[in-house]
Amino acid sequence: MVEAQTKNQNVFWLWNKDVDFQKRGDTQYWLPMFLENETEVSKFSKLTDLVGLKGGATPLGSNYVEHGIPFLRIQNIGENELVLDEVAFISEDTHEGLLKRSQLKSGDVLFTITGRIGSVAVVPDEMKAGNINQHMVRMRIKNRDKLLSHYLSTYLLTDYAKLQHERVAYGTTRIALDYPTLYNLKVFVPPLKDQQKVEQIVKEAFQLKKEAKADYEKSQQLLNEVLGLTGVKKELERAFWRWSDEIDIIARIDPNYYQKYFQEMKTRRAKLKTMKLEKLSLLIDYGTVPTSPDAPPEFGTPYLTGKNIQPNDLVLDKLDYLYTDTTEAIKNKAIKADDVVITQMGTVGNAAVMGKRQEGWFFGSFLIRIRPKKGISPEWLALVINSDFGKQQIQQAMTTASVRTNTDLPTVKGLEMPTIDKKKETQIANLYVQSRDKKALSKQKLQEAKDFVENLIKNQIIKVKK
Repeated sequence: MVEAQTKNQNVFWLWNKDVDFQKRGDTQYWLPMFLENETEVSKFSKLTDLVGLKGGATPLGSNYVEHGIPFLRIQNIGENELVLDEVAFISEDTHEGLLKRSQLKSGDVLFTITGRIGSVAVVPDEMKAGNINQHMVRMRIKNRDKLLSHYLSTYLLTDYAKLQHERVAYGTTRIALDYPTLYNLKVFVPPLKDQQKVEQIVKEAFQLKKEAKADYEKSQQLLNEVLGLTGVKKELERAFWRWSDEIDIIARIDPNYYQKYFQEMKTRRAKLKTMKLEKLSLLIDYGTVPTSPDAPPEFGTPYLTGKNIQPNDLVLDKLDYLYTDTTEAIKNKAIKADDVVITQMGTVGNAAVMGKRQEGWFFGSFLIRIRPKKGISPEWLALVINSDFGKQQIQQAMTTASVRTNTDLPTVKGLEMPTIDKKKETQIANLYVQSRDKKALSKQKLQEAKDFVENLIKNQIIKVKK
């Protein structure tokens, strides 16, 4: 008998006959959850019977071009979606030469195999050409009358697929999957009508995300118009000079403060009626140093840090937790719905509105909380702070602590917030809220598709056992 203690399952044991140390000697490989999953998926189809696999490569010297063929890297693959914010491009010659074997077509499924293993996306119809690097593989379905792309991509996100590749992933500093593992991955293929339902749900999610993006862009357009931000050049000068009467050395003597961009924004700001943020708030304060970091979720209360705050958005896939029984002393740092939280150090000035789900959570010491007065829209405050109107004020006053830039309470309290027509403010804020809600619903739809596939598999396993 072999007994072992592991991170995921405290103690488990196996009879010697169940352990083949010639194959793998690490205890992780023999976790009961992996063995159980292996048995459950053993009768499923082999991936290579369903798709052709091809890997990509990176052009020598990462020789990208300004315009050309989209070249997808690991950061472009999300959870069942492509993320095209930072796409590199390769030349037509590279696409047709060195990387000809990994050219993309509509409906190809992309799967990451290095670092962030198991992220997946389907190449959309509107992508007429594309290519990939060596950190992912292209899965091209052999018979689309039997297997649908969006079903396969959703299946690959289920626990039944993840447990297969997590069991055999290797590496210390950067984990990876080898091709033999992919060749032997087992895939459950249900009737086509069930696959079509999954595809319909996924496409509904994509449509919601598309609408959310359009609503957000419209809110930003209207915001820029009412704040007079159109036509402003954001270039920061590397070298410049100013007349002595343009400089107030008592206020600030560092050159960055007197950038032309900052001065132009100050002039434009003066054309609007404004009010200090402090006057619009019940409370503006710093967060708290963690009382007990690294608590497991089942014993903890979420604790927001800078990585969770993006402009007008919360990123909650990687939360930290404090042991709940240690938080009594910091209960005054508990979040309430409609609080606005701003990043204070590192990536400075990102602001996001807290929802009902965040009630009772805590926020870190490198964050600043704003609690608006009654009647003040938290969405409007966040939109302005994240706009050039707010960012410029923070950046101009920003200082550097050792290697990291930071802002402080006096700067945030002193932010000038524009007072505009209430109907226009409400229109802009509502567009943002509408965008946020559609984005959340899109994520729910993707989860719904995944849950549907997992239920199909569970029912099939139960049926086989009978």
